[in-house]
Amino acid sequence: MYLGYFYFLVFSHYSNPDGRNDYTVLRMGKVREKRAEKRLRYRWHTRFTSKLKQKPLSAQMIDLSSKGMSILCRADKDCPKPDQFITTNFGVPYFDSDDSFDTVFFNRIGRVCRVENLTSKVSRIAVKFVEPLFFKPGEQNVSESDAKQRLEAKAQLIAGEKEKEGIKTQIKTKADDQVKRHVEEHTSPYSETLARADERIRSYAKAKAEAEEKLKVEIEARHKREAKLLAEAQEKIRIYAEAKARAEEKAKAEAKARAKAEAKAKAEARLRAKAEKKAQNEAEKRAKIEAELQQKIEFYAEELAIIKAQATQEIVNFKTESEPNEKEPLPEKNTRDKAKKSGQGILMDKVDKFITDRSRIF
Repeated sequence: MYLGYFYFLVFSHYSNPDGRNDYTVLRMGKVREKRAEKRLRYRWHTRFTSKLKQKPLSAQMIDLSSKGMSILCRADKDCPKPDQFITTNFGVPYFDSDDSFDTVFFNRIGRVCRVENLTSKVSRIAVKFVEPLFFKPGEQNVSESDAKQRLEAKAQLIAGEKEKEGIKTQIKTKADDQVKRHVEEHTSPYSETLARADERIRSYAKAKAEAEEKLKVEIEARHKREAKLLAEAQEKIRIYAEAKARAEEKAKAEAKARAKAEAKAKAEARLRAKAEKKAQNEAEKRAKIEAELQQKIEFYAEELAIIKAQATQEIVNFKTESEPNEKEPLPEKNTRDKAKKSGQGILMDKVDKFITDRSRIF
C-alpha cells in the first residue's frame, strides 16, 4: 500500500510552463557540472518540517547528491530561512544491473544553506545534510539515458495499472448498480434477508471506522514521538556545535598564547646570548688590561729597585766623600755644604723625575 502511494506521488501529473501536461519521473537536465560530485536531477515529491510539532509540508525535489539537495516550496511564512535546520522525508531510486530499480527511503536532518525566491509564490532551497547518504545517487553504474528510460517505463506501467484499476472500478460500479436494481425489484420476498445484510454491512462499516480511528490515533502518537526524537536530536546537534566552536576558540587562544610565549623566549634567549657575549668580551678586555698592568707594575718595581739601589749607592758615596780625611785639612764649611748639596741634588732630581713621569703607571 505504501509503495503504491509512493509511486502515485512520484508519477503525479505535472504541468509544464508552456501548458503541456505529461507524466514525469525525473528531469535530468544536461547542465554543466562544476561540483565535485555529480547530482541526480529530477522532479520528486518530498516532505519537510522546519518546526517542532509541525505538520509535514509538501515540496518538490530538483536535484540530489549524497551531501545535499535542492527543493521547491511555497514562498510563504512556512518557508525555511537560511541556517535553519529542517527534517526531510524522500525516496531515491537505487539502480541495479537489471532493467528495474529499488526505491530507498531516507529521513535526513539538513541545514538550509541558501534560499532563492524564483517567483512571488515559489522559492528554491538548498539543503546540506548533517549525515550524508550511503551512496551517490548521481554517480550510479547507469547512464543518464538508461535511467530515464527505466523510470519512464515504470511510469507507463503504473499509469497502465491505474487505467486498469479505473476500468475495473467502473465495471464493479456498474455491476453493483445492476445488483442494486435487481434487489430493489425483488425486495418484497427477501426484505428480511436484506435487512439483516444491511445490519451486517453497518456493523462492518462501524468496525472499520473504529479501526481507522484507532490507526489514526496510533499514527498521530508515532508522529509525536518522531517529533520529540527530532527535537532531541536537533538539541544535541546544537550543543555539539556550540561545544565544538568553544573548543576551537580555546585552541586558537592557546595557540596564540603559545606562539607569543615562544617568541618572547626566543627574544630573551637572543638578549641573554648577546649579554653573555658582551660580558665575555669585557672579561677578556679586563684580563688583558690586568695582565698589561701587572707587567707594567713588575717593570716599574724593577725600575724602582734599581733607582733605590742607585740612591743608596749615591748616599754611600756621598757619605764616603764627605768623611774628613785625617791627612788632609778639613775643608771649609761652605765647601762641605756645597758638596752635600750637590750629592743630594742629584738624588732628588732622579726621584722627582721618576715621580713626575706621567707615562708611568703605578
